[in-house]
Amino acid sequence: MRRSDRWAFGILGAGVVAILGGIELAGRLDDAPAPPAPVAEFCPEKAGGAARSDTRYREDAAPYQGAGPHPVALGLRYAGDVEVPDGWDAARPQLVACLYREGPARPQVVRTCLYSYVQGVPVDPEKAVKVALMRTGYTVQVYEARTARPVGRASVAGGGACPARHAAGSGGAVAEAPDAAGLRAALRPYVERAAGG
Repeated sequence: MRRSDRWAFGILGAGVVAILGGIELAGRLDDAPAPPAPVAEFCPEKAGGAARSDTRYREDAAPYQGAGPHPVALGLRYAGDVEVPDGWDAARPQLVACLYREGPARPQVVRTCLYSYVQGVPVDPEKAVKVALMRTGYTVQVYEARTARPVGRASVAGGGACPARHAAGSGGAVAEAPDAAGLRAALRPYVERAAGG
C-alpha cells in the first residue's frame, strides 16, 4: 500500500469517527432534561391541587426546616396585588402561599370604588369611573417551596379596600384584596414555628 493511500485511509477514518461522535453528541443533547419551569407556574389552578415540583424552587429554595422565621413567597395567580409581610420575604423562600379568590354564594357589593385614568391627577368624584367592590374571600394553600409538599390551608376574608388599580374597560366590578392582618395571621403559624427536617 502506498504512503499516500495510508494517509487517505487515515483521514477518512478520522472523519468517520468525528461524524459518529457528532451524531452521538447530538443524541445526548436531545435527551437533556428540560429546564425548570418558572416559579410563577408553581401554584395549581385550583385550591387544594398539587403544586408543580419541577419549577426553579426545586433548585433555588431553602428546605423548610429549623427555627422560624421561614421566608414565604406569595403565588398571586388569582389574588391581585398583595405583598408579603415585612421580614417574611427572602431571595430563597422556604414556603409558597398560593392565594385563590372565593366569591360568596350570592354576590355582595361592599361599596363603590372611584377611578381616574389620568396619571397624577386626583380622582374627581364627578368625572371618576365608578366600579362596584365585591365581597371576596380567599383560600390560602401553603406549600414547601422546594418539594411542593402541602403544609397547610387557611381562609382569609377580604379587606374592604378598593384595589389600587383598575384597568379601563375591564368591567364594572372589582374584588376586595385579602385583608393584610388576616393574611399575616393565616401565615404566621407556618412562617414562625419550628419545622422538622
